[in-house]
Amino acid sequence: MKKAALLLAVGLLSSVAISCNDHDDYEEITNVFATKIDSVQIPKNTMLLGSSQEIKTFSTFTKGCEGIYSQDYQYTNDSVRTVANYAYKTNGVCGDGTYVDGSRINFAPLKKGTYTFKFFAGKDASGVNTFLEKKITVE
Repeated sequence: MKKAALLLAVGLLSSVAISCNDHDDYEEITNVFATKIDSVQIPKNTMLLGSSQEIKTFSTFTKGCEGIYSQDYQYTNDSVRTVANYAYKTNGVCGDGTYVDGSRINFAPLKKGTYTFKFFAGKDASGVNTFLEKKITVE
């Protein structure tokens, strides 16, 4: 009986020690940041009211440790939209080279007019945000 109780106690202590191990074998996101949009695909620069189109944005990432995290789409006013891709960086080992990935916006305007899209293109030498600007006319 003493041996069974001792084995049970050792087994319980072992399971507690193992379950409290904080050394998980997966990468963690260590940073999220706005990343430069390298290019934009807009199928039509003129469209009809009531229709919609998919706009694609592309950014470049380091292999193995970075990727697309999310996208920010802001209405500055009725006709101006500001778009930024956000990237993540992990604590994993970065590989050699880069790859391109992106996100999509479904643009379905509610009014006729010219819409200006400002896509975050990084910062200039003075630290000021720069943008790629594209226009879509809605008839």
